[in-house]
Amino acid sequence: MALRERRPWSPEEDDLLRVAVLKEEPGNPNPSKWFAISTHVPGRTNKDCRKRWFARMAADIVRGVWSADEDTKLLSAVEKYGTKWSLVATMVHTRNSDQCAKRWTDTLDPTIDRSGWTLEQDRTLLDAVNEHGTCWKKIVKTYFPGKTGLSAKNRFVLYSRFCDSETIAD
Repeated sequence: MALRERRPWSPEEDDLLRVAVLKEEPGNPNPSKWFAISTHVPGRTNKDCRKRWFARMAADIVRGVWSADEDTKLLSAVEKYGTKWSLVATMVHTRNSDQCAKRWTDTLDPTIDRSGWTLEQDRTLLDAVNEHGTCWKKIVKTYFPGKTGLSAKNRFVLYSRFCDSETIAD
């Protein structure tokens, strides 16, 4: 399967997307007819349009620190919809689907292993990075089930700053 090349959105494409949303779903702050919308934006898929809209163009999307109220809404939405992130985001209202997925998988998922890192795990982490590079998702899935990619990345960065690999390996 060939990967599509990522390319930045032009101001003209953003304009086409705004007009398409207004045409297909006038007055709807959370559009959902992405296939119809995408037909007005040449060279962009329904997923491209949805992600662009909620990541950069929707007026009510918040950036930065999550509030306790947003976390509560996210927990309720995941309980109701599971990991159908576009539906979850409509319940949270202030965050897009990518933000909801990231917050859940990195922070709120109750199955996350929050135990501390052992010296043996630190050594395994260094070996895994040497073998696989910084593909955190693959590393935690293979070597640290239950931990998050963000946790592994943060642990690796911490050790990279304060220790050299020879110190840890001894």
